[in-house]
Amino acid sequence: MDEIHTNASEQFFAAIRILASSPDSIQTRLIDATPRILQVTIDEFEGAHELKIRFARILDLLAVDQDDLATAAVETAAHMTDFEATKLADLICDFFSDLE
Repeated sequence: MDEIHTNASEQFFAAIRILASSPDSIQTRLIDATPRILQVTIDEFEGAHELKIRFARILDLLAVDQDDLATAAVETAAHMTDFEATKLADLICDFFSDLE
């Protein structure tokens, strides 16, 4: 694991565990995983342009471009369709895989 991305790897691993280990709806699992994802900052990917863009895409899908990131992300996830939530969960898993 690249030491530069250690925090991101740890947080995304925790988020994936939440996504995988809950019997709740995919939206609820995303809501529960969101605080872990928000522990990662875009600055952690300085110099890794592809990762930076992909992380920004995840944040965009969570709609965290507002003042209260956690609240905006939770509200967005709660209103996603199953398809949208599954697509976002897949992006999170793919992103973690690329961090490894």
